[in-house]
Amino acid sequence: MMAASAGAPDTRSNVAGDDKSSSMLLGIVEEIIYSPLNLALVAVIVFLFYKIIKDRYEVPSNKSGDGSPPIPDLPKLRRDFTIQELRAYDGNNSDGRILMAVNGSVYDVTKAKRFYGPGGPYASFAGRDASRNLATFNVEPNNKEDYDDLSDLNAMEMDSVREWEMQFKEKYDLVGKLLRKGEQPTNYDDEEEDSNEVVTETNTTATASTTSAHTKDDAVRKRVANSTEEEAK
Repeated sequence: MMAASAGAPDTRSNVAGDDKSSSMLLGIVEEIIYSPLNLALVAVIVFLFYKIIKDRYEVPSNKSGDGSPPIPDLPKLRRDFTIQELRAYDGNNSDGRILMAVNGSVYDVTKAKRFYGPGGPYASFAGRDASRNLATFNVEPNNKEDYDDLSDLNAMEMDSVREWEMQFKEKYDLVGKLLRKGEQPTNYDDEEEDSNEVVTETNTTATASTTSAHTKDDAVRKRVANSTEEEAK
């Protein structure tokens, strides 16, 4: 009888605890339901959670993996550009090619079109000299019609431009130079011909060296053979 009496308070305590927990949970739910701000926060959290799960398990449908059309496989471009010529390569042309200039060099950033292509967060850099934007963390399009020599940037901003330039060199194909007013473009076909000539000269030298070595070997073998015959006599 005493054992039963001793257990009764514990049972009532557990029931009271459950009621208290239920009351707290009900209070939280009511606070969320009747507060538009809390309801909006819950909706955002649920949406973000859904996106994380979806991105983790969804199989990409193309090379870019972001639902956009596949990245075009374009031939490598090698030439210099003026500011005006560069404007045509903002991703809106027929082949979708995107070029950007950084610190006087032009890079092909087509493979990063989700960033620099139409609708991307940095689409304002496409087809333009983005050096000043990268130095000052400004996404407004640089509409200057003349070459920007960046002479008014401070040392920290110039260091930032150089760091960006190093990253672009590692990630993207170098197309050519951004031309100053009156500057003549480089003929990259001549460079390729010079390179081929160097390769040809190297091959010719190697062939000549090999022929000379074979000739010397033949001469040595003949001398050894003659010496052997004389000894035999």
